[in-house]
Amino acid sequence: MKIRQLLFPLTLAMVSFSGVRAEEAKPAVKAEKPETELEQTMGKMNKAWRQVRKAVKEGKLSPATAPLVATVRVNATAAAKLTPALEAEQPAAEREKFQTNYLAQLKKLTETLAKLEAALTANDTAGATKLVGDVGDLMKAGHHDFRKPEKKE
Repeated sequence: MKIRQLLFPLTLAMVSFSGVRAEEAKPAVKAEKPETELEQTMGKMNKAWRQVRKAVKEGKLSPATAPLVATVRVNATAAAKLTPALEAEQPAAEREKFQTNYLAQLKKLTETLAKLEAALTANDTAGATKLVGDVGDLMKAGHHDFRKPEKKE
């Protein structure tokens, strides 16, 4: 008889506790750092450039791609007026050299983008494809030399 009296509350407790679980700890929301004006400008460049690269990969490079290249070129020109965050971390003696190199790299990039835009307008897809590779190399080199490395957590 005593077993029956204990069995009912025990069963009831098991049923009610099976639905209750400890809430899983949610990962901490990563605090977003505010974007600088340069990062916003480069983001616009990146968005247009990805579409150009996609067109090359799919074999759809055409004069219709020229406005995307123009967007990249205009934003690269605008980026020349801005200062990279990495410059502030440079020793005072090297800041001027850093800024000069940054501007030279952007000048090479804008010149190559202008050539690419002209090749696309002239419907020279073979030349444009080569120039897309050159622009990609310039961008990679620029990121390597002038972009502040992201902190890994």
